[in-house]
Amino acid sequence: MNICVYQIRAVADGAEAEISIEISNGGAETQHIKGKVSAAMLSDLALPASLNVPLPLDRNRCETVLRCMKLYAAIKKGIHLLGYAKNTPKSLQNKLKMKGYPADIAEEAVAYLVEKGYIRESDDAQIFAENLANRKLYGENRIRKEMFAKGFSSDVIRETMELLDTDFAEICAERIEKMGGLSLFKTLETKNKTVAALLRYGFSYEDIREAKDLL
Repeated sequence: MNICVYQIRAVADGAEAEISIEISNGGAETQHIKGKVSAAMLSDLALPASLNVPLPLDRNRCETVLRCMKLYAAIKKGIHLLGYAKNTPKSLQNKLKMKGYPADIAEEAVAYLVEKGYIRESDDAQIFAENLANRKLYGENRIRKEMFAKGFSSDVIRETMELLDTDFAEICAERIEKMGGLSLFKTLETKNKTVAALLRYGFSYEDIREAKDLL
């Protein structure tokens, strides 16, 4: 099998390089593969910025170049997806896998995006939790569940909840007011239904007791 790089072309004002590879089995079948890498990747691959003659590659080096092409494509796809909506590392990794990228490539691409600051999980988690508490009037337990479902890591969820400056009894009181106020507790039937609903919203029994006192 003969493998060579027959073209390297600078693109994006030199920030990227387009690499063209030819793979031939010595017969009639010849495969041409074209892909991009970042300028930093090109340097790490020890490839020149341009070619005058084809550069032979062995199989291992070819696989390394092809992997870099795929990784760079995953990174760019990740940046594109982040342009549409915020993602946790977990959710973005899942989206990349759904787009056809192998699990290891998706994981490495997301790790790169986190390192470069494209994903700020702690900041995003704080904003998400505050929105659930102050706008949706959710209790602590419901917020934890929603954050987990969103894909935030256990460590980030724990840190976020520890830093969340929220009085859940006050939030619960506001929720009770929106549901109908203290009149909901006048009969055993409506009281039980109200408490059950508040528990589903994530409030604790202590939150509910303190909320009634506030009202």
